[in-house]
Amino acid sequence: MKQTSEIILNNQPKLSEHEVDQKFNARRINLIPFVKEFISNHPKFKDKEVQITFAEKGASSLVSIIESSDEKTILKVPLSLAHSLGEAQFLKVWEKAGVKVPHVLEDGMINGHAYTLMEYVDAKILKDVYRKGEMIRKEMYIELGKILRVMHEPEAEGYGRIVDGKAQYLTFNEWLAGEDVQKHIKYVQENKLLGEEHGSISFAFEILKEHAEKENKSSYCHDDFGTANIFATEPLTVVDPNPRFNNGYIDLGRSMIIAIANNSGRAEAEIVDQFIEGYFAGKPFDRRALQAAMLLNIYMKFPYQHKTKSLDRMKNLQTYIIQTKHLLEK
Repeated sequence: MKQTSEIILNNQPKLSEHEVDQKFNARRINLIPFVKEFISNHPKFKDKEVQITFAEKGASSLVSIIESSDEKTILKVPLSLAHSLGEAQFLKVWEKAGVKVPHVLEDGMINGHAYTLMEYVDAKILKDVYRKGEMIRKEMYIELGKILRVMHEPEAEGYGRIVDGKAQYLTFNEWLAGEDVQKHIKYVQENKLLGEEHGSISFAFEILKEHAEKENKSSYCHDDFGTANIFATEPLTVVDPNPRFNNGYIDLGRSMIIAIANNSGRAEAEIVDQFIEGYFAGKPFDRRALQAAMLLNIYMKFPYQHKTKSLDRMKNLQTYIIQTKHLLEK
C-alpha cells in the first residue's frame, strides 16, 4: 500500500517570457504532477501535511521548497535531460573538500529528470544582500576566489558534462572541438557579436590548449559561480552548479565574466584583481591563459544573452575585453 501525504501547493512555477526558454517552460509545467506524486509517496513525508512553494528564481530548474511541521527541504529538478546531470555528485565532492553546500539527502530520477533532495538554506543570496559596488568595497570577490580554489582541488577525470555516468570528453582539446563550444562560437560569429578587436578566439584556443596540457588536471567546476548562486551565510554556501569537468582556469574565467557582466563602470579591474588574489593567493599564475578563458566564456555566454536581449551585460563584457585584449598578446 502506498504511503501518502497531504500536499498543498502554495503557488505555480514562474515561467520565462523569453522565446528561447519556452521548451523549459513546458517541461516545468509537465513536471508538477510528478513532483507532487514523488513527495506524496516519499517515506520522509509519510502522514504529514506538506506545503510546496515553487521558487521564483532559476530558469533552468524546477525548485520546490518542501515544508512540513518539523522541517524544510529543497527538491531540485533540472529541466535539461542531459546538460545538468551530476549536481548531487558535485555537491558531495565539494562538501568533502571543505566547502559549505546544502547537504544532499538523496538523489535519483523523476520522470526522466535527475533530482536532488537537499537541506534548505535559510538565507538570502549575495546579490540580494549587497548593493552594486559593496561586493568590491568589502573585498568579497577575494573570498569567492578562495572558495573556488578549494572547489577545484579535488581531481576529476575528463572534460565537459556528464554523459552515461562519466565525462563527455577524454581530453581538453576534444572538449574545445566539441559541438557545445563550437556552436556557441559559430552563433557569435554569424551574428557579429564579437570580432578581432575583442581578441582572437583562435589564438585563445592555442593558449588554452598549451595551458591545459601543461597543467594536466581536470576539476569539478561550477560553471555558474556568482552572487546569484551563493547564500550569504557564515561561511558562504555555494548552490546551483551547472556541473562540468574542466580546467580550473575555465571556471575562474567564467566567474569573472559573470561578475563583470553585472557591473558597469570602472569596477572590472578590481573584480578581476580580487578574484586573482583569492584564487592564487600570491602564487605564480598564467595571466594569458586566464584572459583566454575569459574570452572563451564570453563567446559561451553571448548566444543566450543575445537571445534574451541582455544588452547591458553584453556591452559591459565587450568594453572590458577590448580594454584588456593586450593581455592575450603578452
